[in-house]
Amino acid sequence: MKLRMRQIGLALGLLVAMGSAAHAVPALQLYIEGATYDTDSESWVVSSTDFRLWVIGDVGHTGTIENVQLTAAFLTSEIGTGTISLTQTTSSLVTDPSISSAPSLVAGVGGDGTLPVMSDGHTLPSHGIYGTGTSFQQWALGDFALTDSPIGDFSNNFPTTFPDQGQINVYRVVMTGYTMVHFDAFNHVEGANHALKAPFSHDATASPVPEPGSLMLLGAGLLGSTLVWRKRRN
Repeated sequence: MKLRMRQIGLALGLLVAMGSAAHAVPALQLYIEGATYDTDSESWVVSSTDFRLWVIGDVGHTGTIENVQLTAAFLTSEIGTGTISLTQTTSSLVTDPSISSAPSLVAGVGGDGTLPVMSDGHTLPSHGIYGTGTSFQQWALGDFALTDSPIGDFSNNFPTTFPDQGQINVYRVVMTGYTMVHFDAFNHVEGANHALKAPFSHDATASPVPEPGSLMLLGAGLLGSTLVWRKRRN
């Protein structure tokens, strides 16, 4: 009898695991057009200062995701020389008929060493990015409630299957003066009392390649970025 109950328990556990594996699409994800997925940092990485950033919400499976926030983390030492602008656009890589609302810059956040605060009051884990020497900007993107775009799992490669329908907000990002900018997205599902975040395996980083004449000037910043990558990997 005990053996049979153990077998039933194992079978149920296997079914649960299979069900979880069958739906691997996160509620929130980030993707950069033309980026390469870096398996060490588990991030979409692009060496450009002008690119399209996608914020992806699996609304069809999860439900409305309220008050989605986007953060961009950078070296505190580069404040005053660096700028980041976001303007809404669309993409031709996937069906995306809607143009997102304009992002609203959140004022008074992102001092050195601080972490973004999610909707449930918890801070976003540092995941090797936030901490002393790092600051951030934050934008409010509004609610994600549309199901007008096909959603797949943007991890390792651009997806080949799109099992769900959701909302894709595409932004043209133009940045200057930063050695590295790391993006995260988060907030919560309507009616839920817990926060959602894009998994740290589904975030994005812009790490522009400096001109040869600027290598010495940016040496300290690049060293700081390298330490961040190593800490993130560990």
